[in-house]
Amino acid sequence: MNIIAVDWSKDTGKRSAYISQPVSCTISRLPFDGSLEHLISHASSLSGPALIGIDAAIGLPYASWRRLHHGYPGPTRTFVDFLLGPSLPGGFFDPVARPEEWLPQRPFIRPPRGRWSLQAFIDASDGGLYRQIDRRLNANPIFVTSGLPGSVGSGTRALWRELMMLKDSSAVRVWPFHGPLARLLRGNRPVIAEIYPKACYGISLAESLPTPLRSIAKTKETARRQAVAELRGSGWLTSHRVTITDVDDAIANEDDFDALFSAAALTRVLLEKARFESPETTDRVAEGGVLGAASLMAKTRADTRTSSRKSSAARSPSEAVIGQSK
Repeated sequence: MNIIAVDWSKDTGKRSAYISQPVSCTISRLPFDGSLEHLISHASSLSGPALIGIDAAIGLPYASWRRLHHGYPGPTRTFVDFLLGPSLPGGFFDPVARPEEWLPQRPFIRPPRGRWSLQAFIDASDGGLYRQIDRRLNANPIFVTSGLPGSVGSGTRALWRELMMLKDSSAVRVWPFHGPLARLLRGNRPVIAEIYPKACYGISLAESLPTPLRSIAKTKETARRQAVAELRGSGWLTSHRVTITDVDDAIANEDDFDALFSAAALTRVLLEKARFESPETTDRVAEGGVLGAASLMAKTRADTRTSSRKSSAARSPSEAVIGQSK
C-alpha cells in the first residue's frame, strides 16, 4: 500500500507531502502543486492501493450535526453525503464573527481582533465545536479560522471546498464515511483520511504500540533535528529496513516535519499491523476520525480531568484576550 501524508494549509504554497512506499521500503518527500486534485491524480497513477492522509478535519461534531438536521433537513446519511450533495446551505463557508451569529448552517468562525470569548462560541453552539476525537487528542476546535495558536479552521474550510470542487468526486473514497479502511483499500480508488501530526509523533517514536500522545516543540529547529535523529534511529525502522530520505527538509521547516512524521507513523501502523481505526475513535456518520488514533493509549480519568482544567483555564471567557492571527 502507498501512503501519502500531507501537512495541510489554507495556502497551497505551504502544503507539504511525504510518500511512503512499503514495497521499496522508502519514505521520501513528494513534490506537488499543492492542490487536492494533483494529489489524487498522483495517487491514482501508483501501482497498488493509495491512502492519502490529510492534516485537516473531515467531519462535523455530533452536536452540530444533530442541530443541522433538525433545522435544515435533507436526505443525507453522512457528513460526506452532506458536503458533496445538493443540500449544502448557502453561505456555509462564510465565517461569523459573533457568537449570536453562529449556526451549524454557518459554522466557521473568524473572531474579531482584540478581546473575544471562545467559551461564548462554545455555548452558542451547544458544545458543537468539538468532536469526541478532538477532545481525546486535545485538539483545537475545527471551525475557528484565526485568533488561536494553531487554529485549524482555515485549513479545514479549504479542504472541504476542494473536495466539493473535484471534477469527479466518485474518483476518491473518504474514510470512514464510505466504509472501513480495509474494505476501501481493496477498491481501485485512492482513499482520503484525516490525520493529526501530534498523534503521529508518539506513534513514530515510541518503543512499542499503543503509545501515549507525545509533544514536540516543532517550532524550534533544534527540537526538529533531535526528533528526526531519534526517528532515524528507531527500532521499527531498522527491523523493517525502511529508509527515510529528504530529512533536511523536515529539519528546515515545520510543514515538512509534520508531513514526514505523519507518513512514518502511518507506515509503522501498517507494517506492525497495529490499529488504524476502532469503534472508540471513529464515527462513520458525522464525526469521522483520525487515522491511527486507535494506536494511541486512551486517557485515564485523571488525565481527562487535568486536561479539562487546563483547557478551561486557557479558554476562560473572563481571561481570553486573543489577537487576530494568520
